[in-house]
Amino acid sequence: MTLLLVLACFSAPLFAQQAEDEVVVADTAPLSRMSMFPQKTAAINQSFERFFNGHDPKIATYLGFVPGLGQVYNKKYWKLPIVYAGFAVTGYFAISNRNEYRLFANAYSCKLAEDPDDPSTICDNPLAQKYTVDGLRENRDYYRRNMELSYIIMGVWYILQILDATVDAHLYDWEVNEDLKVSVQPVFRPLLRPAFGNTAGPSSAGINGISVSLKF
Repeated sequence: MTLLLVLACFSAPLFAQQAEDEVVVADTAPLSRMSMFPQKTAAINQSFERFFNGHDPKIATYLGFVPGLGQVYNKKYWKLPIVYAGFAVTGYFAISNRNEYRLFANAYSCKLAEDPDDPSTICDNPLAQKYTVDGLRENRDYYRRNMELSYIIMGVWYILQILDATVDAHLYDWEVNEDLKVSVQPVFRPLLRPAFGNTAGPSSAGINGISVSLKF
Protein backbone atom coordinates (compact mmCIF):
# COMPACT_ATOMS: atom_id res chain seq x y z
CA MET A 1 0.00 0.00 0.00
CA THR A 2 2.82 2.38 0.86
CA LEU A 3 4.53 1.61 -2.46
CA LEU A 4 1.37 2.42 -4.39
CA LEU A 5 1.03 5.73 -2.60
CA VAL A 6 4.61 6.68 -3.46
CA LEU A 7 4.12 5.76 -7.12
CA ALA A 8 0.91 7.79 -7.24
CA CYS A 9 2.68 10.81 -5.78
CA PHE A 10 5.47 10.67 -8.36
CA SER A 11 3.23 9.88 -11.33
CA ALA A 12 0.75 12.69 -10.69
CA PRO A 13 3.23 15.52 -11.53
CA LEU A 14 4.38 13.58 -14.58
CA PHE A 15 0.83 13.24 -15.93
CA ALA A 16 0.17 16.88 -15.15
CA GLN A 17 3.35 17.99 -17.02
CA GLN A 18 2.45 15.77 -20.00
CA ALA A 19 -1.06 17.21 -20.13
CA GLU A 20 0.37 20.74 -19.91
CA ASP A 21 2.78 19.99 -22.74
CA GLU A 22 -0.08 18.63 -24.84
CA VAL A 23 -2.08 21.77 -24.15
CA VAL A 24 0.84 24.00 -25.07
CA VAL A 25 1.50 22.06 -28.25
CA ALA A 26 -2.17 22.08 -29.12
CA ASP A 27 -2.30 25.82 -28.51
CA THR A 28 0.92 26.81 -30.27
CA ALA A 29 0.83 24.51 -33.33
CA PRO A 30 -2.27 26.06 -34.92
CA LEU A 31 -0.99 29.55 -34.06
CA SER A 32 2.25 28.95 -35.99
CA ARG A 33 0.26 27.97 -39.06
CA MET A 34 -2.17 30.85 -38.70
CA SER A 35 0.69 33.33 -38.37
CA MET A 36 1.69 32.52 -41.96
CA PHE A 37 -1.58 33.83 -43.41
CA PRO A 38 -1.07 37.50 -42.41
CA GLN A 39 2.41 37.42 -43.92
CA LYS A 40 1.15 35.94 -47.19
CA THR A 41 -1.76 38.35 -47.24
CA ALA A 42 0.57 41.29 -46.71
CA ALA A 43 2.82 40.08 -49.55
CA ILE A 44 -0.16 39.72 -51.88
CA ASN A 45 -1.43 43.16 -50.93
CA GLN A 46 1.98 44.67 -51.62
CA SER A 47 2.06 42.99 -55.03
CA PHE A 48 -1.37 44.37 -55.89
CA GLU A 49 -0.33 47.77 -54.55
CA ARG A 50 2.77 47.84 -56.75
CA PHE A 51 0.79 46.66 -59.76
CA PHE A 52 -2.16 49.04 -59.55
CA ASN A 53 -0.63 52.10 -57.87
CA GLY A 54 2.89 51.82 -59.20
CA HIS A 55 3.50 52.91 -62.76
CA ASP A 56 6.18 50.71 -64.22
CA PRO A 57 6.77 51.57 -67.89
CA LYS A 58 7.44 47.91 -68.68
CA ILE A 59 4.08 46.84 -67.29
CA ALA A 60 2.36 49.68 -69.13
CA THR A 61 4.04 48.60 -72.37
CA TYR A 62 3.05 44.97 -71.95
CA LEU A 63 -0.53 45.93 -71.14
CA GLY A 64 -0.55 48.26 -74.14
CA PHE A 65 -0.52 45.25 -76.45
CA VAL A 66 -4.19 44.96 -75.54
CA PRO A 67 -5.64 48.29 -76.74
CA GLY A 68 -6.80 50.41 -73.83
CA LEU A 69 -5.29 48.43 -70.96
CA GLY A 70 -2.19 50.60 -70.85
CA GLN A 71 -4.33 53.71 -70.49
CA VAL A 72 -6.37 52.03 -67.75
CA TYR A 73 -3.14 51.10 -65.93
CA ASN A 74 -2.05 54.74 -66.07
CA LYS A 75 -5.52 55.83 -64.91
CA LYS A 76 -6.04 57.88 -68.07
CA TYR A 77 -9.58 56.66 -68.58
CA TRP A 78 -10.53 59.63 -70.77
CA LYS A 79 -8.21 58.29 -73.47
CA LEU A 80 -10.18 55.08 -73.91
CA PRO A 81 -12.82 56.62 -76.24
CA ILE A 82 -10.03 58.14 -78.34
CA VAL A 83 -8.18 54.84 -78.63
CA TYR A 84 -11.24 52.84 -79.63
CA ALA A 85 -12.56 55.59 -81.89
CA GLY A 86 -9.32 55.44 -83.87
CA PHE A 87 -9.67 51.68 -84.30
CA ALA A 88 -13.35 52.04 -85.19
CA VAL A 89 -12.71 54.64 -87.90
CA THR A 90 -9.75 52.85 -89.48
CA GLY A 91 -11.55 49.52 -89.24
CA TYR A 92 -14.64 50.95 -90.93
CA PHE A 93 -12.65 52.29 -93.88
CA ALA A 94 -10.63 49.10 -94.15
CA ILE A 95 -13.73 46.89 -94.28
CA SER A 96 -15.67 49.16 -96.66
CA ASN A 97 -12.72 49.46 -99.06
CA ARG A 98 -12.13 45.72 -98.89
CA ASN A 99 -15.76 45.04 -99.84
CA GLU A 100 -15.57 47.45 -102.78
CA TYR A 101 -12.27 45.95 -103.85
CA ARG A 102 -13.79 42.46 -103.93
CA LEU A 103 -16.77 43.64 -105.95
CA PHE A 104 -14.64 45.29 -108.61
CA ALA A 105 -12.11 42.44 -108.60
CA ASN A 106 -14.87 39.90 -109.27
CA ALA A 107 -16.39 42.11 -111.96
CA TYR A 108 -12.97 42.60 -113.58
CA SER A 109 -12.32 38.85 -113.63
CA CYS A 110 -15.79 38.25 -115.06
CA LYS A 111 -15.24 40.90 -117.72
CA LEU A 112 -11.93 39.39 -118.80
CA ALA A 113 -13.57 35.99 -119.22
CA GLU A 114 -15.96 37.33 -121.86
CA ASP A 115 -15.55 36.12 -125.42
CA PRO A 116 -17.11 38.36 -128.06
CA ASP A 117 -17.67 35.35 -130.33
CA ASP A 118 -19.42 33.31 -127.63
CA PRO A 119 -22.60 34.93 -126.27
CA SER A 120 -22.75 32.43 -123.42
CA THR A 121 -19.65 33.95 -121.87
CA ILE A 122 -21.13 37.42 -121.54
CA CYS A 123 -20.82 38.54 -117.89
CA ASP A 124 -24.07 39.47 -116.20
CA ASN A 125 -22.32 41.30 -113.36
CA PRO A 126 -23.88 44.79 -112.99
CA LEU A 127 -20.48 46.41 -112.54
CA ALA A 128 -19.07 44.56 -115.56
CA GLN A 129 -21.96 45.84 -117.66
CA LYS A 130 -21.53 49.40 -116.36
CA TYR A 131 -17.74 49.77 -116.63
CA THR A 132 -15.16 48.89 -119.22
CA VAL A 133 -12.20 46.63 -118.52
CA ASP A 134 -9.94 49.61 -117.88
CA GLY A 135 -12.53 51.24 -115.62
CA LEU A 136 -12.94 48.06 -113.58
CA ARG A 137 -9.18 47.70 -113.21
CA GLU A 138 -8.75 51.31 -112.11
CA ASN A 139 -11.51 51.04 -109.51
CA ARG A 140 -10.15 47.72 -108.28
CA ASP A 141 -6.67 49.19 -107.81
CA TYR A 142 -8.11 52.33 -106.19
CA TYR A 143 -10.01 50.44 -103.50
CA ARG A 144 -7.10 48.07 -102.97
CA ARG A 145 -4.78 50.99 -102.24
CA ASN A 146 -7.31 52.50 -99.84
CA MET A 147 -7.75 49.15 -98.12
CA GLU A 148 -4.01 48.68 -97.65
CA LEU A 149 -3.62 52.27 -96.47
CA SER A 150 -6.39 51.77 -93.91
CA TYR A 151 -4.66 48.70 -92.51
CA ILE A 152 -1.35 50.58 -92.35
CA ILE A 153 -2.96 53.48 -90.48
CA MET A 154 -4.58 50.99 -88.10
CA GLY A 155 -1.18 49.44 -87.39
CA VAL A 156 0.36 52.85 -86.79
CA TRP A 157 -2.50 53.74 -84.45
CA TYR A 158 -1.92 50.47 -82.56
CA ILE A 159 1.76 51.32 -82.08
CA LEU A 160 0.95 54.88 -81.04
CA GLN A 161 -1.38 53.80 -78.26
CA ILE A 162 1.36 51.51 -76.90
CA LEU A 163 3.85 54.39 -76.98
CA ASP A 164 1.28 56.62 -75.30
CA ALA A 165 0.90 54.15 -72.43
CA THR A 166 4.69 53.86 -72.05
CA VAL A 167 5.28 57.62 -72.06
CA ASP A 168 2.44 58.21 -69.60
CA ALA A 169 3.95 55.63 -67.24
CA HIS A 170 7.32 57.41 -67.42
CA LEU A 171 5.78 60.82 -66.71
CA TYR A 172 3.17 59.71 -64.18
CA ASP A 173 5.29 60.59 -61.14
CA TRP A 174 6.88 63.62 -62.73
CA GLU A 175 6.22 66.61 -60.51
CA VAL A 176 5.32 69.91 -62.13
CA ASN A 177 6.23 73.07 -60.27
CA GLU A 178 3.18 75.05 -59.24
CA ASP A 179 5.01 78.27 -60.15
CA LEU A 180 5.32 77.15 -63.76
CA LYS A 181 3.53 79.65 -65.94
CA VAL A 182 3.30 80.14 -69.67
CA SER A 183 1.95 83.38 -71.04
CA VAL A 184 1.20 84.17 -74.66
CA GLN A 185 0.63 87.78 -75.63
CA PRO A 186 0.37 89.59 -78.95
CA VAL A 187 3.08 92.13 -79.74
CA PHE A 188 2.33 95.19 -81.86
CA ARG A 189 5.10 97.73 -82.29
CA PRO A 190 4.53 100.02 -85.28
CA LEU A 191 7.30 101.47 -87.37
CA LEU A 192 8.51 104.74 -85.79
CA ARG A 193 9.85 107.33 -88.17
CA PRO A 194 11.71 110.54 -87.30
CA ALA A 195 9.70 113.69 -86.78
CA PHE A 196 8.77 115.72 -89.81
CA GLY A 197 11.78 117.65 -91.06
CA ASN A 198 14.23 115.82 -88.76
CA THR A 199 16.07 113.42 -91.03
CA ALA A 200 18.97 112.90 -88.65
CA GLY A 201 16.93 111.25 -85.91
CA PRO A 202 16.98 107.46 -85.49
CA SER A 203 14.10 105.24 -86.60
CA SER A 204 13.03 101.94 -85.01
CA ALA A 205 11.83 98.95 -87.03
CA GLY A 206 8.29 97.75 -86.49
CA ILE A 207 7.71 94.41 -84.78
CA ASN A 208 4.44 92.50 -84.98
CA GLY A 209 3.95 88.99 -83.66
CA ILE A 210 3.34 86.88 -80.57
CA SER A 211 5.38 86.88 -77.36
CA VAL A 212 5.68 83.59 -75.44
CA SER A 213 7.20 83.76 -71.95
CA LEU A 214 7.92 80.86 -69.60
CA LYS A 215 8.27 81.41 -65.85
CA PHE A 216 9.41 78.73 -63.40
